[in-house]
Amino acid sequence: MKTSLYFQSPSKTSTPQKLAGVREIMDKKGIHVQVMEEKPSKSLVARLAEFWHPLGAIVDCGGEYHDIDASIFSALPTVFLAHNPTTLPAKCLHILHNQAETAKLAARELLETGFSNFAFVPYEGKRYWSDIRRDAFRDALSLNGKKCEVFGYPRKTGDTIERTDAMKRFLESLPKPCAVFAANDKTAENVLSAAQLAGLSVPNSLAVVGVDNYEAICEHTTPPLTSIEPDFRRGGELAALMLLAVTSGKGEWRGERVRTFGPLRVVRRASSRILQGHDPKVLAALDLIRRRACSGLKAEEVTRLFDCSRRMADIRFARAVGKSILAEIHAVQLERAQELIRSGNMPLKTISDFCGFTNPNSLRKFFRRETGMSMSAWRRRN
Repeated sequence: MKTSLYFQSPSKTSTPQKLAGVREIMDKKGIHVQVMEEKPSKSLVARLAEFWHPLGAIVDCGGEYHDIDASIFSALPTVFLAHNPTTLPAKCLHILHNQAETAKLAARELLETGFSNFAFVPYEGKRYWSDIRRDAFRDALSLNGKKCEVFGYPRKTGDTIERTDAMKRFLESLPKPCAVFAANDKTAENVLSAAQLAGLSVPNSLAVVGVDNYEAICEHTTPPLTSIEPDFRRGGELAALMLLAVTSGKGEWRGERVRTFGPLRVVRRASSRILQGHDPKVLAALDLIRRRACSGLKAEEVTRLFDCSRRMADIRFARAVGKSILAEIHAVQLERAQELIRSGNMPLKTISDFCGFTNPNSLRKFFRRETGMSMSAWRRRN
């Protein structure tokens, strides 16, 4: 069996989705993906090449691997995934997350929510992707006549207590209410901790949005963290397709050397949901809908969270959110269905199961009613 090497950082939160994308493409070709979590060196790559005789390698750069020397792989066809583009030789093949588009999506999300004050908190270490997100977020706000404050605490002190204290003072100094875009979920978690120390109400005084949708963080912060989910799986697919293309081609590679994948969706949680009147029952209802809408949740179950009649519960919910309880359930189901349809890899019966529908025909009717087109037509368009 042919083999492809896949190097990944053990601490990289996006690795499972990227690896799933790689494996999906390679499985169709009958190619085994050998995953390595040991940081690559020239001697290790040479020994692995002698053992496996691989067709090539995919190197997922990030975490401890963000500064990998590309020359290590000079003797092996290699595709780099999310490596710092400024440090790669010009001839390297590279799949890159479109950081600017992710930052623009964050700006749109927060502008549509109605904020007038904005801030950006960078990653605590020097990372190229944090700088790109900062600049693109700031530019998008400037285009719409808004300013953006940037947390400027020195990044290399290594003192978590000092950084948290500086962040607390920064958050206190911001005009309120303020929307904060954090470089990633880990940074956003730090922002929420500093906000709690400062006694700031989230999301009413301070709304927070991160990047990665790393559920181990997002579902366990207080409140749960809104996050932009990049299309990591697509990044893995592109890396696999590029490696297959370069290894099956004859002669020098003539295609595009850099391809990008963008953001997939905004996963909205309580850290950015500004509600009229700050009704805690509505926040609890939104959280329940987000978690269980695609598992057969009924509107009647949601109304039980309220200490009033079903009609009054729907009125309170609609007053805060702008739509009924049932409409919010449908919105979450539709978003999930579109995500699965866009991937193009799942049978319709399976999609209906994952979206909370009893059969595929119910999903077909629902999807056409909500979008005005069939699922196949929507997939072609998107």
